[in-house]
Amino acid sequence: MRLARGEASVSDLVGHFSLTQPTISSHLKVLESAGLISRRKVAQSRPCKLVPERLKSVTDWLEQVQEIWEGNYKRLDALLNELKQAEKKERKK
Repeated sequence: MRLARGEASVSDLVGHFSLTQPTISSHLKVLESAGLISRRKVAQSRPCKLVPERLKSVTDWLEQVQEIWEGNYKRLDALLNELKQAEKKERKK
């Protein structure tokens, strides 16, 4: 992500992505409303930057979700193995 390297304006970001200025602005509004970026006013420009503390919260949450899904997948694997074993026993009969 471009903002990981430092503050940038919408026009800076338009040059790095194949998106239009309105699309970039729309994405930035979403990130700003989520508290993931902040903006300041400099003359006509409104450069934005990442808010690291907020990103840490998102990372922590994603790690918790990942642990939940990994547990779900392990249980699913165990169930599938159990069903395969039962199917093998059925075939032998």
